[in-house]
Amino acid sequence: MLTRIRTPCAVPAQRRHRNRTSGPEGPLRPSRGRPQIGAVAESAEAPAAPLPLPRAPERIVELGSPVFGAWAGSVPDARFDGLNEEYPRGTVARRLVEKRWVYVLVPTREVMLAMALVDAGYLSSGFCAVLDRGSGKLLFDSSPVLPPLCARVSDVPGDGLSARLAGPRIKARIERSGGRILVEARWMSAAVDVVLDARKAPPPLSVCSRIDTGRFNFTQKLTAVPAEGEIRAGNARFAVQGDLAGMDFTHGFPARETRWRWAFGSGKAMGRTVAFNLSEGFLPGSPESAVWVDGPPCGAGPVHFEGDFSDRDAPWHIRSADGGLDLVFTPEGRRAQNIDLKLVASRYVQPFGTFRGHLTAASGERIEVEGLPGVTEEHSARW
Repeated sequence: MLTRIRTPCAVPAQRRHRNRTSGPEGPLRPSRGRPQIGAVAESAEAPAAPLPLPRAPERIVELGSPVFGAWAGSVPDARFDGLNEEYPRGTVARRLVEKRWVYVLVPTREVMLAMALVDAGYLSSGFCAVLDRGSGKLLFDSSPVLPPLCARVSDVPGDGLSARLAGPRIKARIERSGGRILVEARWMSAAVDVVLDARKAPPPLSVCSRIDTGRFNFTQKLTAVPAEGEIRAGNARFAVQGDLAGMDFTHGFPARETRWRWAFGSGKAMGRTVAFNLSEGFLPGSPESAVWVDGPPCGAGPVHFEGDFSDRDAPWHIRSADGGLDLVFTPEGRRAQNIDLKLVASRYVQPFGTFRGHLTAASGERIEVEGLPGVTEEHSARW
């Protein structure tokens, strides 16, 4: 059958979603030894402008210990080499607890692509999903669990990044060189050929956080990255033409049981390039929560997620304590997974959709957001 190029078009306006804005917080239990996800304290004061973040350090390990903090920009040397005896050492010990992944989101006006390559040490996994934004249906969705060594993710988030996944009818890679990020996959009936140009993106958010004794996590979030290329699902082809993509690189020794909620979006608002990465529950104090407005990331502080997360059509409400950030996420469709292998388990929902509401720039300016594409996620893992 002949394939066709489908040029970008607006999402049909007749699609409706139920208008509930709150509900139970879902059946997942809080992680052992981790702060329970709960409401942030309300503030009667006027919203404060988000604080600019300091410049990233040269390396993530100094004198045997991680350098903790949240920064604007990339950490040139993000290797975990030279950690002291508090942290897992040796091939076997590290393979049991060390996790690395690279996640890419490419939203266009027709579809949204989400792809992740995951090296969990004792197993490999990943997913590739393509959502038709007009119908809310997944044109493609695959999330295999594979033996160890099927996935390889480097410890370099900048130039030199290399992530690969290979399995039955799966060959995928994400590589970065000269500021350009190649996202390429032949994944059953789907194919991805997209290039992200990080040279034209704002500085990333880099965060290194202590979790518990011997456990810490490093992540780099790249937002508003212009993308070009093509996404294919079956016989349908979709052009990627300057759409603003995002990438999440994570490497760490997470807690045995981990639970989080996450929101990510980037695009244009009020003529500005706007992005945000918001999380609750994964790390103490929400250091990964940040906003970008025409420039480097600024810390957003703790945020709280509300909604009936078990309802695929229900909105999510995300807000900060002082009201400087208040967003409603409306799902267009979602992907989900529920794997329980007893020793290892993963349960999550990841809706695709749009955000509306407001956030605050570093200047104190209130930025109104409407129809900004992105994703949210509720995830509970035992790993």
